[in-house]
Amino acid sequence: MQHELLEEEREIRDAELLILLISGEAGGIISILHLHKIFFFLWKFHPQVRRLVDFVPHLKGPYSFELDDLIKNPTYIVDCWRYIPPLNRSEAEKVKGGYLEITEKGRELYNKLVEGLNKKAKEDEDALALTSAVDLIVPLYTRLGWDELLFLLYTDETNKKFSEKSELSGSILKNSERIVDRLVKKGIIPEEKRESLIKRAKSAWWIM
Repeated sequence: MQHELLEEEREIRDAELLILLISGEAGGIISILHLHKIFFFLWKFHPQVRRLVDFVPHLKGPYSFELDDLIKNPTYIVDCWRYIPPLNRSEAEKVKGGYLEITEKGRELYNKLVEGLNKKAKEDEDALALTSAVDLIVPLYTRLGWDELLFLLYTDETNKKFSEKSELSGSILKNSERIVDRLVKKGIIPEEKRESLIKRAKSAWWIM
């Protein structure tokens, strides 16, 4: 007979389920960098996610030591993903920090999780808010290159507390125009927003 989980245990399990949900929505494989930042965006706006882990300023912006431990050493959602090291020694691969890939068992659990959340969302506003956020954020942010993702994060003043210790901000700002041009080309931002986004980068005094 399984014992009823304590609140702290439920939070760990729920954080691991969210890791699986994000990774599944991303197509089954996601860089560790993208996983951390997407989790951060959900954490920032969703009260139920905020209770699961903490984020602190770090070398690549907002970072959660608890989340990193759950990715590497899950307690409840076991054998549902595996870690893939960086593919080569390039700067991009180093920054992305490797990948999380869902296993066959993880895919089966992900499908059940989505089905359960969609049913719950019909009656529960928190579940609806979470599923809606995941459906919106994950497809959008997984389209971004590592520098595009960090650019949008670093230059947003609401994230300044978490961006001040970054070791990558200098190179991101130096290449801001090229990054913005790529965002326009991908259709992430409209052409008419190009100049205002470049201006936002030049005004981001907290990472200069």
